[in-house]
Formats: sequence, C-alpha cells, structure tokens
Amino acid sequence: MIRTAIFGLGKVAEQIHIPACQTVEEIQLVAGCDPAGNRREAMQARFRLPAVYAGAQELLEKEQPELVIIGTPPDSHKDLCLLALEQGAHVLCEKPFMPSVADADEVIAAAARNRRLLAVNNQYRYMNTYRQAQERLARGDFGRLFFLHCWQQMFHPPALEPAPWRSALKRSTLFEFGTHALDLITFFFDALPVAVGAAIPRARPEYDADVLVHLTLYFPDERLATMTLNRVSHAPERYLEMRLDCEKASLRLSLGGVGRASFGLTRYHGRSRPQARFSFVKGGEARAEVGWRSSLLAAEPRPAFASATAAHLRHLLPEMQQPIPSLDHARHAREVLRLVFAGYEAAEKQAIITSDEQ
Repeated sequence: MIRTAIFGLGKVAEQIHIPACQTVEEIQLVAGCDPAGNRREAMQARFRLPAVYAGAQELLEKEQPELVIIGTPPDSHKDLCLLALEQGAHVLCEKPFMPSVADADEVIAAAARNRRLLAVNNQYRYMNTYRQAQERLARGDFGRLFFLHCWQQMFHPPALEPAPWRSALKRSTLFEFGTHALDLITFFFDALPVAVGAAIPRARPEYDADVLVHLTLYFPDERLATMTLNRVSHAPERYLEMRLDCEKASLRLSLGGVGRASFGLTRYHGRSRPQARFSFVKGGEARAEVGWRSSLLAAEPRPAFASATAAHLRHLLPEMQQPIPSLDHARHAREVLRLVFAGYEAAEKQAIITSDEQ
C-alpha cells in the first residue's frame, strides 16, 4: 500500500483526487491538509479521512506519506512540490504544472536529486475515448494523421469563476485549461510541434484575461493542428471537441455531455444521402467517420475526470517502485508548459515562435 496524502482539500480534491484514490487498491489515503478549518472538517467527515492538518509541513512530519497529490492553486505548486520531494515523497501535481518553465526545471531537478517520481495530472489521455482513439491511430487503422482541430465554446470568463485564484488570473484560459488540450494534441501526434503561432485578441475588453485564444501548431512531416478556446461564446456549450483528419477516416472526439439527434442529407464526394444519427452520453464519445458511415469507437457513460485520474495513478504505481523513477512524465509536462508560454509570446509579438526560440 502506498501511503498517500493530499495537499489542498478544495473542489479538485473533492471531485477528482479523493474519489480516484478510493478506487485504487494500492493507494492508502492517510491524510489531507488545507488552511481553511471548516473545509478540513467537512472533507474529513465526508470522506472519513484518517487525519487532517492546517499545513503541509506538519502533515509530512507526522504522516510521512510515500506519495503526495498537490491540488492547490498553481502559484503554490513549486514550494509544495519541493517540500514533498525533499521529504522523500513522490509527487503528482495538479495542472497547470508551474508558474514558469524555470520553476518546472527547478522542481524536476529536485525530483532527480531525491530519486522521486514527479508527474502532472493531465489525465485526459487516460479517458477511454482518447485512449482508444490513440491506440487505433498508433496501430495505423486510420492512416496518417495530418490535421487536428480542437475547440471549446462556452460563456465562462474568469470573472465568473467561484475560486478567487481563478478569477484573478490574467493569463487564464490557455494557462489554466489549455494544458489539457495541448497534452492531448501531442498525444495524438506523438510529437511536439516545431513552431507555434497564436492570436489572443481582446474580443471582450471588459474582461482583463485571455478569454479567446487561437493557436496554430506546426508539427514535423507537414502536419498541422489548430486550437480555439472561446470562453465568451453564447453558442451551446462544447466543453472540448476534436476533429482528427487522417488518410482513411476522420475522427470526432467529444468531451462533456453529448446529446445529438439529427436527420438530414449528408454530402460526400458530390453525392447526397439521407442520414440519421443519435448520441447521448454524459461523459463523452469517440467516433470514426467516413462519408455516410459513422462508427462508435468508445464512449464514457459518465464524467470520467476522477476515473481517468485513477487510471493515471495506476499507470504511475510501477514507476514508484523503481530505484530511480522515470521523470519522462514531468519532462513532458514541462514541454507542454513551454508551449503555453510560447503561445502567449507568439500572440504578443504577432509572430511564429519556433522550437529554438521557446
């Protein structure tokens, strides 16, 4: 059993980390900490936590956990990661990883020095819809992936965020959410982009944050991805949609509740046919489409944020048993973070930023 503690008992712990830990047999959740006394008491009562503390230092000294999950605001991630690593604990840190790439490098160096595992919970790739689509892509079932477009549309600017740290962010949408989408894009291409272009217009001047973000990602071998995150759209909400165009098929990946019913004419190669489609899932789905045919690859009947985190933990457990755990997870998270800041730089300079410049 891996003695595990959680730093931060807010919503991410309540909705994701604790439920995930409670479904992994090898995880023994021994404690949590949070500076808010009422929050500590409520979470201890709800989840029957064996112990709760006001501070991380006291928790580490008394409980000596083998794994620490950090679910606090990102400006605290560096100090808490360093504290846990120096005390000999492995660390799974919530995204966004760090406030800067330099901070990420410092924490990765500490993990290497202490021979501890360090990873970031970009757990979407462990959701069934994305994992099965990637496995089919890697197997070559759909041919070469050459273009990917992902988008998000909702009306949810930072000013509407209930958490004070979220509502105060100026670099918000790309930094706080974009790491999930960027991680998935690199997951499907199995590569990092060689250049990034971006536009982040002040589409709604009353919001002092990046509420509309568009990135163009240039991948090796003449491959391309675009990402549009729109937090001031009045259209029906789409939490995260992806279209993957391959040589033999196009994939449509949807995260969030999917309720679609349609009947009409579909054109393909200059011909039209009547077509009826129906989908209803609360978590998401992946479909392969070729002309008039649409086949279901995978579906999540329920929201999968906690179950994907549990799958992520199971994936990391063998590494924790190694004398020198791999830091590939953390290094990849560092590269995703680098892409985020390259996007902001590209938008400010109105230029394409190459790998050498990032």
